[in-house]
Parts: sequence; C-alpha cells; structure tokens
Amino acid sequence: MAKRTKKVGPAGRLGARYGVRIRRRIGEVEVQSKGRHECPKCKAVALLREANGIWVCRHCGNRCASSSYMPTPPVSVKRELAEVLAKVEGKERPAEEELAEVVPQKAAKAVKRKISTTE
Repeated sequence: MAKRTKKVGPAGRLGARYGVRIRRRIGEVEVQSKGRHECPKCKAVALLREANGIWVCRHCGNRCASSSYMPTPPVSVKRELAEVLAKVEGKERPAEEELAEVVPQKAAKAVKRKISTTE
C-alpha cells in the first residue's frame, strides 16, 4: 500500500481542514515530539515523550521533566558548557599574546592566519 501523506506527514489525518499553515506547523511539532532524542543521563538516542513535559529513556529508564514538544537541557548543563568554553578561550588567549611579543606583528598575523585555516 502506498503512502498517502507524502507532503504533509502526520498532519495528513486532518484532510483539507484548518488551513495549510496550521497543518504544516502541526506536522513539524508532531515529528519533533514523537521522535527519539538523546538522553541527558546515558547519551543514548532513546528518549521518548510519555506525556506533556515528561520524557522517559528506554535505554536506562531515566525519567525527566522538560518542555512539552522537545527535551531541553537543564540550566546547570548550559552553565557548565559556558564555563568549559570560557576556560578553553582563556587558555588560547595567552598563547596568542606570547606569540605577539616574540614575533613581529606582521609575522604574527601570518602565523595566526595559518593556525586558523588549519583548525
């Protein structure tokens, strides 16, 4: 049997009702909410929505509360990530400053360009 809802996806059940924009928006939200996501605890792609705002991992059994349609990382994870990125940037800056002191400025710019293109 052929697929009937090639363009609209899960919103095909609505038929020609409610308007194109709303049907497209419903389709996008449902694909996002009914799909599998990465578990914040075990990092397996097995997190499924059980109810509005309740997410359960089928791999480790972890239950967590998050937003309704897509799990969002907790604020503490965002804060830790920002701290790690700040440390990495802080370590890179002194190396660039030391380079500028040792090598003349024109040569330092050329070296910086080479470093940025290789990364």
